[in-house]
Amino acid sequence: MPFTGGCLCGRLRYEIDRRHLNAMHCHCGMCRKAHGTAFSTHLVVRPHQFRWRRRDAEPQAYESSPDAYREFCPRCGTHLLVHGQSGDDTLAIPAGTLDGDPDVTILGHMYVREWVSWCTLEDDLPRYDEWPPGFGPTAAGGREPPHDPH
Repeated sequence: MPFTGGCLCGRLRYEIDRRHLNAMHCHCGMCRKAHGTAFSTHLVVRPHQFRWRRRDAEPQAYESSPDAYREFCPRCGTHLLVHGQSGDDTLAIPAGTLDGDPDVTILGHMYVREWVSWCTLEDDLPRYDEWPPGFGPTAAGGREPPHDPH
């Protein structure tokens, strides 16, 4: 069963065809500004695992850094997708745009070198100064088998 999500106004809806959802908490300054929060939580998927279910509007894109684009709804402004930030074709999707409360495995915190002092981290998750090695669509310590066709 695919995971679904979308923007606040409902004009843009997506589907993720994946067995497990892996995510990282990102503390970089760009995510902080783009989301208006101390950190953002992003899922990572391959392009073939993501599809738009409803596109009553054309997503707008902003090049937040060289070759990294953030896509958002032009009506309500919901940030829905980031691509190019990892140097490959991985897509990052803000976990807060998912419908309901699906099971998401949080793998750790990245860009903690940019972490703001007014945000307290009180968990035992791994912490990385940059994009973690091996973090991508198949990350999570083997939760998704390598032979998974999705």
